[in-house]
Amino acid sequence: MSDGGPEIHGKCSLPSGPSLAPDAPSSADGSPWSASTSPLFNGRLKLQLMGFVVATVGWVLGTTSMALAEWRVWYVNSTSLLSSHLACVGVWRACIFHQGNGLDRAIGCQGYSYFDPYIPMDIHVAQILLPLATVLGLFSKAAIIFALKSMYLSKVQKTCDPSAVAGMLSIAASFCILAAVVWNQLSIQTEEGIAFPPSFNLPFKPDSQEVGGAALMAFLGSCGLFFGGLAYFSYKYPLDSRVHPTTSDT
Repeated sequence: MSDGGPEIHGKCSLPSGPSLAPDAPSSADGSPWSASTSPLFNGRLKLQLMGFVVATVGWVLGTTSMALAEWRVWYVNSTSLLSSHLACVGVWRACIFHQGNGLDRAIGCQGYSYFDPYIPMDIHVAQILLPLATVLGLFSKAAIIFALKSMYLSKVQKTCDPSAVAGMLSIAASFCILAAVVWNQLSIQTEEGIAFPPSFNLPFKPDSQEVGGAALMAFLGSCGLFFGGLAYFSYKYPLDSRVHPTTSDT
């Protein structure tokens, strides 16, 4: 002890008080990402962009196939009432083509709806699943566009990951299309017939049938939506990290 006052041992310590403990690192400008980890320079962002392109192509293929008639191709041999021709049976219509001199000449198309009683179950299901896949794919596009915009602006989401939402919607749309394609294939393999009205000029069953180009287009669209949806999950989108004050005990 000295007369000048109390002796201070060691270093001076400042009064304890509240301190800030951030849950996630931040850059100098307040962004939750540093420049080295910005999504603009992340290879996974490129993968998401590629997924967006692939899923968009798949969505267009799946939507276009719904309007085509070439889901099933029927071959009908010449009879006493009908000449040799082929018919294309689709989701919403059936078209007849006359075969002659190596050329297929279109005769006409007849449309049908979900409420027609002669439509088989596989077409009924396709009339539900394919429009549903179109809507799901459209919402998936909107979600991934919002996600890419947020990543470009380095925004942090407070609730859910829009990339994951887009991925789930895209994969769900893929399964809807795939289910319609698989059921169509099974109907062809089991040679199921369709009791069309007399105005269609088609027999209950053709002499032979095969898968048409529209079903193949739908299958490719399903693959595009599926792999595009998987690519959306490649980036872990950061959620909002709040800064919570903590009080030191000393």
